[in-house]
Amino acid sequence: MTRVSEFLKARFASVRQDLDEVLRRLDDSDLSWSPRDGMRTIAGQLLEIANKEKEALIWVRSGVWPDDGPDAFDEQSATLEEIKAALAALRTETYAYIDSLDDAELERMISNPNRWYEALRVTECPLSEVLRTIATHEWYHTGQLVTYLWVRGDTPDDW
Repeated sequence: MTRVSEFLKARFASVRQDLDEVLRRLDDSDLSWSPRDGMRTIAGQLLEIANKEKEALIWVRSGVWPDDGPDAFDEQSATLEEIKAALAALRTETYAYIDSLDDAELERMISNPNRWYEALRVTECPLSEVLRTIATHEWYHTGQLVTYLWVRGDTPDDW
């Protein structure tokens, strides 16, 4: 029988495959670009992905939502390679956390802090659902990045 952890890691891997495709299309000069003033830059979108994974890991491990912790990387100065390394390190940490738990622990109900709106807008849910939501959050922002590239003429159909 397939363990919950295997399904979770497969979801994370699938999502990361899509983000990696976007990352292959970028270089350092792209990081400060956004389609319009007031929108997140490409680096800002990547920071949003990384910070959510980082915050959620701290929360599910400690039971306390982190307030004002340091960002996963410096949005203004990080290179694309540094951003990729930060994302990879976080994913390694996420996988290690998933692997440290059995199915019963992954399916235990946890209370959701007010800031965790992604968790189906319920007051508690299984831990596995929180982890799935981290992947969903990444996919959402990956879709935005695909749109950014498309606006610039880099058509996903050509990838």
